[in-house]
Amino acid sequence: MTSLPPSATRLLDEVRAAGLDLAHVPGSAAKIRLVLDLRAELGESGTLRVLDVGCGGASQPHDLWKPLVPFAERLDVHRVRIDDLDPTLAETFGEASFDAVVSTQVLEHVPEWINALRQMHDVLRPGGRLYLTCDSGDLGRGPADRGRLVGKRALSRLVGRAPAAARIVRPLASGEWQRGPRLEELGAGARSVGFQLELLERYGLRDREDVRGGAGARILALAFEEALREETDTVPFANLYRILYLRARRAP
Repeated sequence: MTSLPPSATRLLDEVRAAGLDLAHVPGSAAKIRLVLDLRAELGESGTLRVLDVGCGGASQPHDLWKPLVPFAERLDVHRVRIDDLDPTLAETFGEASFDAVVSTQVLEHVPEWINALRQMHDVLRPGGRLYLTCDSGDLGRGPADRGRLVGKRALSRLVGRAPAAARIVRPLASGEWQRGPRLEELGAGARSVGFQLELLERYGLRDREDVRGGAGARILALAFEEALREETDTVPFANLYRILYLRARRAP
């Protein structure tokens, strides 16, 4: 009988040891990896003061935190909407005031996304970590989808330049920016504001991104993606991945 790939075995061992509430597991492979990494940072003792920038996504604002409910007493989570970057996060919460910053599926909605990364960096204590997922700009899209996103960005520019137009535009169509950075672009942007990258990978294969099964199926989807990365060169398939996952540190 063929043994499991080492990455799959490691992941299943990691999940068993994590002590998470597996009745609630996010559908995105990138979010599951983020939850596991955050659980590893939490360790066996102590607490973490965490800022959730964007509050987990508008459609499912709390799905990221449900698996971590068993550790709720050790997590001091503060939430801020992405619209609240002015005044800056440092002005609102103070410089170097968090152990970790989490942001999921938000960066693609921010035209000045490097400035958003800078603000996240500034509120982290030295050695603190950023855990971030966003849409991938490497994803291959058809003509209709490309046209829709170009239209969204045009609406976003219009609303930004003429706020009064928002009263007319918002009821008719979404003006959200929706431009995911490419993997190399995201890495360069994070480094430019002072982050030290620990992990930057593609997740969410297009035909597996929305796993409809329960926790077991979703965890196996993550195991599949990480095993595929370990066993093959995924660069030729970069345009099949929906999501980027970044884990980075503010320099100690």
